[in-house]
Amino acid sequence: MSRPAEQLPVPVTAPRRAPSRTPAARPQPASPPQHRRRARRGPTSAFWIFSAVLVTAMVVGVASISALLVRSSFEVDRLGRSIAGLEREHEELTRTVAEVSSPSRVQAWAHRHGMVMPAEVVVLTVPGTGPQEAGG
Repeated sequence: MSRPAEQLPVPVTAPRRAPSRTPAARPQPASPPQHRRRARRGPTSAFWIFSAVLVTAMVVGVASISALLVRSSFEVDRLGRSIAGLEREHEELTRTVAEVSSPSRVQAWAHRHGMVMPAEVVVLTVPGTGPQEAGG
C-alpha cells in the first residue's frame, strides 16, 4: 500500500533564497531630462562691469546735483543783493517824489513863475456827476 520513501518522486524546486529586506524597485516616473547647472564660483565679469557702470552713473548724478545746488545757492545770493539794492533805490525815489510834490515847494515854484492865488474859488459841477446823483 504504501511505498517506501525511496521510491517517492522528489519534486524539483529552485533553491530557496533568503527574503530580501529592500523593497522592490519602483519604476521612475517619466520626466524631461534636467540640465545640470554648473556650480557658481562667484560674480561674473558682466556683473562687475554692470556694477561699475551703475556706481559711476550714481556718483556722476550725485556730483551733478550737488553742483546744481551750489550754483542755485550763488544765484539766490546774487538775486538777494540785487533786491536789496532795488529796495534802497525805491526808497530814495519815493523820498524824492515826496520832496518834489510837497505843497510848499509847489507854491514856491508857482510864485517864481508869476502865479498867484485866486481871490475867489469857483467850483463847477457837471450835470449827472454831482454828489446828489452819486447815491442813485
